[in-house]
Amino acid sequence: FTFLLKIVTPYKSMFKYFKAKTGEVMIEPLIVHPKEIIKLRSTLKLFIRDWAAEGKAEREMCYTPILNALTEYFPKTEENKKKYLEGITVLLPGAGLGRLVYELAKLGFKAQGNEFSYYMLLSSNYILNNSSKKEEFEIQPLIHSFSNVYSEDSPFMKIKIPDENLSEELFVSETGEMSMVAGEFVQVYESQLNTWDSVVTCFFLDTANNIIEYVETIHNILKVGGLWVNIGPLLYHYSEMENECSIELSWNELKHIIQGYGFEITKEENKTCTYSSVENSMMQTVYKCIFFTAVKKE
Repeated sequence: FTFLLKIVTPYKSMFKYFKAKTGEVMIEPLIVHPKEIIKLRSTLKLFIRDWAAEGKAEREMCYTPILNALTEYFPKTEENKKKYLEGITVLLPGAGLGRLVYELAKLGFKAQGNEFSYYMLLSSNYILNNSSKKEEFEIQPLIHSFSNVYSEDSPFMKIKIPDENLSEELFVSETGEMSMVAGEFVQVYESQLNTWDSVVTCFFLDTANNIIEYVETIHNILKVGGLWVNIGPLLYHYSEMENECSIELSWNELKHIIQGYGFEITKEENKTCTYSSVENSMMQTVYKCIFFTAVKKE
């Protein structure tokens, strides 16, 4: 609870609040819709995936192939030294809690995350800008769920975050930079034509109402020769929502559209990934993800 208060305290002017006798700022209770509570619980659980040692295996499943693809395409050679100094730009829409943006910056890229969810934005802002040491915070992100557990102690599991000293690690890279931008991806970036060296989509494409609009935007904002790296399933988020447009393409259909926009798909693989799974849970969600790299040719 204290951790959540720390996240929202900088924005206390948006809420009715008072100071307790202990000096802590207390937000007055609000009437909250159940779906917002679900979003908050999901965000807390994602701290395991992105910022705890317990999430390392899951990060290696989906982040490592992306990082490897980028370092292969933009190798740190003498020939590329000038490019790194000028800034090789990488955009990550759907950045979530910011771990992949941070990893890209550590590798020397000028990385920018884009996120729409306030839960993700406020939480990532706090962990990225207010963490001063490794394992500074201790939280219990599973405490709201008592389903599918082997032990009665499992929901009370404590994790320490972040698993690295963020400021210390970022200073290791001479060229790495990171930033976060709030807003809906297409609206924010549709005018940034031929701007980005690379776009990374990680568990993101299926968040679109119209996935073709995402493909078009990515094509438009990439420079010619720019690299698009993707990993994730096609679990279309709006498919069962009433009064919502949802264009649901198979991978073969989507691949054809990507190529039709002027991309050359240079790598295509299936990779097994979990998403926000907990090792000691009786339920594990496993996705057979499409991992591909594509280069903008025209």
